[in-house]
Amino acid sequence: MIKTARYGSNHILMSAVCDGMGGLSGGETASSFVITGVSDWFESTYPSLLREESNILKIRQSLDELLHILNDDINKSCAKGSPMGTTFTGILIDPALNIMLAAHVGDTRLYKIYSDRLEIVTSDHSVVAEEVRRGVISAEQAMNDTRQNQITNCIGAGEKNRVYDYIMQPPEKDCLYMLCSDGFRKMVTEEELIKYLSPDVNNDNLSIGKNLEFLVNLNMQRMENDNITALAVKYTGVNEN
Repeated sequence: MIKTARYGSNHILMSAVCDGMGGLSGGETASSFVITGVSDWFESTYPSLLREESNILKIRQSLDELLHILNDDINKSCAKGSPMGTTFTGILIDPALNIMLAAHVGDTRLYKIYSDRLEIVTSDHSVVAEEVRRGVISAEQAMNDTRQNQITNCIGAGEKNRVYDYIMQPPEKDCLYMLCSDGFRKMVTEEELIKYLSPDVNNDNLSIGKNLEFLVNLNMQRMENDNITALAVKYTGVNEN
């Protein structure tokens, strides 16, 4: 999902990716439900927050309340059938507030990709990632661990008391923000992500789309069989008067 809106002289952006769990139909239902809910929040609730001159903490609280409502609604559906859930990573960029707000749960990721390096902004909520953080296994061992798809936190899946991660930073003009499912990143190297998603070679939507498509195809050629989803945005810092 990529949504944009203009408020005064500012162009505001909301982007998100989900990776559903619970079988094909269940995972699609959960991820679609969350994307629709977040999109509606951006279109209806966020303008009200801006008119009220809400600060970023109140905006974060509003988004957190939404994600908990979505979690409860998905769980109600789970009670009627098979458990289903979804990961979620989203970003809100508002130049007027000089903020990039990221919300995250699961093993979808937010990257900041520069001309010569990349930074993983989010932390994976998975068995393997948590063992790496505790020093039980190395990052190299994690790459071949058979438990890579075991998620420890998500939206839905029958759990009531979820906790979501939030990151607040000033938006950066010298990087490309990339959001993706785990299926997009496992078969490509960090060097390849930097090469094709560097801000130096992605100056418009056409080049970003072309390079994302190349990396998707590269994953498929390397026999990635998980869901492959990715989007990228470049913050220019330019507003119309």
